[in-house]
Amino acid sequence: MTKKCIPCEGQPGNDPNSYCGYDINTNYYQHVPKTCRTVEYTLTVSNTTIAPDGVERIALLINGQMPGPLIEANWGDTVVVHLINALQDNGTSFHFHGVRQNYTSEMDGVPSITQCPLAPGQKMTYTWVASQYGTSWYHSHYAIQASEGVFGPMIIHGPHAAPYDKEAGMIVLQDWHHQTTSSMYDAAQDGKVGGPRVLDNGLINGMNTWGPDGAANQTGKRFTMDFDYGKSYLLRLVNTAIQSTFKFYIDGHNFTVISTDFVPIKPYVTNILNINIGQRYNIIVHADQPIGDYWMRADNQNACARITQALDIKGIVHYNGGPMSTPTSSGYNYTGACVDEPYASIVPIVPLNAMAANKEIDETVVIATNAQNLYRWYLDGTTFQSQFDDPTLYGILKNGSVPNYSGDLAIEVPELGEWVYIVIESPIPLPHPIHLHGHDFFILGEGRGTYNAASSPALNLVNPPRRDVALLPAAGYLVLAFVTDNPGVWLMHCHIGWHTSMGFALQIIENLANIRSTIDDTCMVTEVCDAWNKYAGLDSTSGIGNENSTINGTTSNSNGGTSSRQIMFDSGV
Repeated sequence: MTKKCIPCEGQPGNDPNSYCGYDINTNYYQHVPKTCRTVEYTLTVSNTTIAPDGVERIALLINGQMPGPLIEANWGDTVVVHLINALQDNGTSFHFHGVRQNYTSEMDGVPSITQCPLAPGQKMTYTWVASQYGTSWYHSHYAIQASEGVFGPMIIHGPHAAPYDKEAGMIVLQDWHHQTTSSMYDAAQDGKVGGPRVLDNGLINGMNTWGPDGAANQTGKRFTMDFDYGKSYLLRLVNTAIQSTFKFYIDGHNFTVISTDFVPIKPYVTNILNINIGQRYNIIVHADQPIGDYWMRADNQNACARITQALDIKGIVHYNGGPMSTPTSSGYNYTGACVDEPYASIVPIVPLNAMAANKEIDETVVIATNAQNLYRWYLDGTTFQSQFDDPTLYGILKNGSVPNYSGDLAIEVPELGEWVYIVIESPIPLPHPIHLHGHDFFILGEGRGTYNAASSPALNLVNPPRRDVALLPAAGYLVLAFVTDNPGVWLMHCHIGWHTSMGFALQIIENLANIRSTIDDTCMVTEVCDAWNKYAGLDSTSGIGNENSTINGTTSNSNGGTSSRQIMFDSGV
């Protein structure tokens, strides 16, 4: 007999709508409101066409829209998402970006790591507890599918670090191309003539124009938002791009930043926000400028990756009572750069210190061509490989061992309660947004050149910034730390979609001995893999076969022809 859930049982308050007495100062890694509330969504991924800037192209969408439907819950709620794969020729999955999946590794949604892809015609259910609060997004982690439209916003309501008058909702930023991303992948990885792609456009909440303002052949329309003078507005920003870093601002306005990813911070004021792929910020904008019309801008930083309309990714803020016309406002002057927000500004409200390392993982990142003359990213000489039909978690459930496809990039951390330091360096003059699943990490240090404990600036161990995406500087280093408190299989990867697909990833197997005991529904893991193997023409018992996927009606090997074990993850985004 299932025990009846009693809201707020044993907690400091008695109102689940007020988070059971927990507040902005509560350590959310240790305490979660017991709301006894479940929110449920049914989401279907299907093939369709879309014209977000007026130019029609094939896309893969959730419930027929881009961005997909908003997933919304309160801190402490149980979230249930039913995923239906109605695609013609593709597997799919959902990853709930930044959700730690505490003791629910099987719900992390990463094909070849925590599950097989969900085959066409199949459905599965993800269930997890919203143990933190803030703004995020969910997306497919199969191939580079998120950039074809398989993503949507996510809000977990909770306390805020500063007051505001009105919630203005999501501001979803993305880059966009008039060809499918998958059709560009072979060119991007070609070691002779390939390399970085130039995309066409960027979108704000799935909207923008194509072509100059005033031109007769301009298509599409701008996202608009209305302000009342004197009011303050909470905006929730997320960068869902595949390759682009944005500088976000509203002409003439300052704003207050109150959270980074799922971590509330001490508020600070700025007028331009650097937002890298996968990152989220909650900001409060004060409508204190003369009544009129103002451009909202998401300027792409072409130093990272180029967009044709890099400086024409715009929405419009109308003040009620004003002319409600096309703005004539001017943008801010700045030096173009691909950088994170200043770490000195990111001070978590819940203060936590980092401890000395029990284990250190050091990886030097380079790019080179492989034997097939295809570009691959290498971490200490190894490019990440795994297999759709035999994900790591599946192997652990079957026989208690980790598949050997990833070699040195399957890193075991057997004990709980230990501090792991990750030092990532790259001599290449290109920054990389680094994302860790299953944890928030502590950002201990970053800089140009290589890290040397004796000569580099001292690491910050006293309440350093915490989040789940941080930027590895161009030709520089990044030092991260996390404590092992979440048994599971966790991917760490660059969030530039091309780079993850080309091997810029590793996986951390945390507390292997106890992973199996944390999985409530082993049948789901097995059934999803059985269905995938049947669809892909694989032997479900041996995992031997020719693993093909089909994108937009053209059959291609899911690894671009390099090896049947080369995964293509979608970092989305």
